[in-house]
Amino acid sequence: MKIIFNGILTVIFFVMIISCSHSKNTGATNDNLVIEGTEKDDKLNNIPDTGSIYVYYFHGSVRCHTCISVDEDTHKYLQELYPEKFKNGKMVFGSFNADKDERIDLIKKYKIWGQTLLFIKGDKVVDMTEEAFMYVTTNPEKWKSIVKEKMDKLIEL
Repeated sequence: MKIIFNGILTVIFFVMIISCSHSKNTGATNDNLVIEGTEKDDKLNNIPDTGSIYVYYFHGSVRCHTCISVDEDTHKYLQELYPEKFKNGKMVFGSFNADKDERIDLIKKYKIWGQTLLFIKGDKVVDMTEEAFMYVTTNPEKWKSIVKEKMDKLIEL
């Protein structure tokens, strides 16, 4: 039964990714940039330093409810769970429209395609995309606990 449930969740995840996929456009802009933390521009332009944690969400121009929830809810949970880290600039959240090639340097560095949620500290990169799309709307409390569990492990590094 658990195998069937996991299979169904995997199919749902891939359907969501395919339905939310995007095509690349040219031209770099930062119209939809959302950044939290101190020294905002410096933090995002000197990426990543070993002491800070970066959370990057890449999305397309056309966004479904789940895509928007991954962005907004993950940001909200991180702010609730780690307010001091945001305040002192040790945690930075960036949301980028990949269709507009926002932060093309990061898109190339992390080989981004489609919607992607990354937690990064130093050279450790944790792809949270699959779990985010699986739980953000179906089980928000589980998603929040996964965010905390993964982030606590990164903080310990």
